[in-house]
Amino acid sequence: MNKKIKVSIIGIGRIGMLLENDKKRVKPATHFGMWKSNKNVNFEAVCDEDNSKLKIAKKMYKNIKTYKDAKQMLAEVKPKIVSISTWKDTHFKFCKMCILNGVKVIVLEKPLANTVKQSKILINLIKKYKTKVLVNHRRRYDDEVIRLRNIIKKKKIGKIKQVSCFYVYGLLTTGTHVVDTLRMLLNDVAGEIIKVVGFKNNNNDFTPKDDKNYDAVLVFKNGLKVFMQSLNIKDFDIFDFHFYGSKGKILFTEIGRSAYVNNIKKSPEHTNFTELDNKPIKIFGSQPRKQFKKLSENAILCLKKNHKPMCTALDSFIDMKIIQAIKISANNNSKTIKIK
Repeated sequence: MNKKIKVSIIGIGRIGMLLENDKKRVKPATHFGMWKSNKNVNFEAVCDEDNSKLKIAKKMYKNIKTYKDAKQMLAEVKPKIVSISTWKDTHFKFCKMCILNGVKVIVLEKPLANTVKQSKILINLIKKYKTKVLVNHRRRYDDEVIRLRNIIKKKKIGKIKQVSCFYVYGLLTTGTHVVDTLRMLLNDVAGEIIKVVGFKNNNNDFTPKDDKNYDAVLVFKNGLKVFMQSLNIKDFDIFDFHFYGSKGKILFTEIGRSAYVNNIKKSPEHTNFTELDNKPIKIFGSQPRKQFKKLSENAILCLKKNHKPMCTALDSFIDMKIIQAIKISANNNSKTIKIK
């Protein structure tokens, strides 16, 4: 009889646990809900500095062990899989701690770390200790977004000629999702991002204090230029991508919940010209999708069958290099920065 896998969580804030009580969210909506609902694991323990959150955890799952000290939890529980869903400036500390304490698979909220330097250290430790790290860039675990990548790869709208995308709430907090989603969707047809030009942005009323909005032009290996622009979340939330190809347009919208394609038609006004059809065809809509379920399944397969993470630490490291390059460019009169 197979033993169930021991799982623990470090950090039970919003994405760690609290959003599980949001009635509008598709369940599981958090790391807590993901592991609590998984029948292939023993969800053993959670760790957080906040006593009030530990009390909530006990109410949500009476058998859970609670800790305020992560080292103590790792030593006593000895989990094979650990979710880290703490503030981004603690990712390096806790990821390193888990690696050095023998955790085999780490499910880490993005970003990998707070700086490129920290990310490099983690990449080296991951290689040395052969740890599997899955970074929760959640669209990597979305079956419909995976299908969208394949539609782009098969040139449903021809060769991609131009892309514009829009985001809110900080370059590192949300912009890293934009960069990772672009790389996921375009690497097959455009290669990697090789250089960037960054621009300062004044839409910073409601961004995190240490994470401002920036605009950027991202240049892929094949020469494709992507325009990345930030707006103010005070006005509205947005996470939109407009892909313009030689045979039509794809709009990826509604915070990543929906996608539509516009094909081209003969112009009714101009001879020998074409234009976009004004009747978009839905690729996928706002139906519930369980990225957290797929994330947990991928983590278990990484442990049991040595599968590759669907979003690796290296992916997140590359995202971080691009984010840092945008900031450097913006703070140096929008100088072009090459991604090495």
